[in-house]
Amino acid sequence: MHDQAFHREIDLHVDGGPLMGPPYAKDCIMDHEQRMAAATKVDSERAAKIVRNIEQIGEDGTLAIDVLSERMMKSAVEAISKVAVAPWQVIEVEWAARIVCPEWKMARGVGTGDAWLELTEIGPEDEEGFSWVSVAVGVGPTRLGLELVFRRGLQEYAESAIFDDKLVATLLKLGMMRDDTSSRLFFPIDIQAELLAQGFATNDLGKALLPAGKATEQAITAKAELDRLIGHVRSLATGK
Repeated sequence: MHDQAFHREIDLHVDGGPLMGPPYAKDCIMDHEQRMAAATKVDSERAAKIVRNIEQIGEDGTLAIDVLSERMMKSAVEAISKVAVAPWQVIEVEWAARIVCPEWKMARGVGTGDAWLELTEIGPEDEEGFSWVSVAVGVGPTRLGLELVFRRGLQEYAESAIFDDKLVATLLKLGMMRDDTSSRLFFPIDIQAELLAQGFATNDLGKALLPAGKATEQAITAKAELDRLIGHVRSLATGK
């Protein structure tokens, strides 16, 4: 086979935003010289160990990408749903979720809204985690977060607002983080790998996924500031 990841990211578009399926490793397409250079840097003992265990590695990788990631994300959505009660609404999207506020709905048209909070992968645009599990525990170039997302027609205005230090200062104090490489504003969700492992061992992921509920609590606490930011973006878009 060519050097390809197990799967590719599902990229559907609804309401101007991507519906993200499980993140997977990027295609590793290299020319001959790059392949040879990489091959010479591989530790020989490690290479031998990988080859001897390639069947188990493949099975474990598939399990992490599919069953374990799906179950973990389902538990994360459950943790969020326990906190985001009415009038907030939780909408499941693929393996993730969107948290919708009635006041953020579009004035016209049908869709999720002008803005919403989305459980998603955060990182450079050209990077993806190997699996949702690796993203959640911070192994790799990306991380898990609850992101403030704007519909497509507002994204241009939102980007300038996100980089307005004065406008977002209070949100940053309330726990949000700004990814300057991709113009994204989010509440971080940091899952401890050992707690997640223990959760799978005991068939109870509740404790491991508490950070997802905590991020949701932070978002609800910060609603007034989120309202202010969303209102500012709306004003920029309408010129009012």
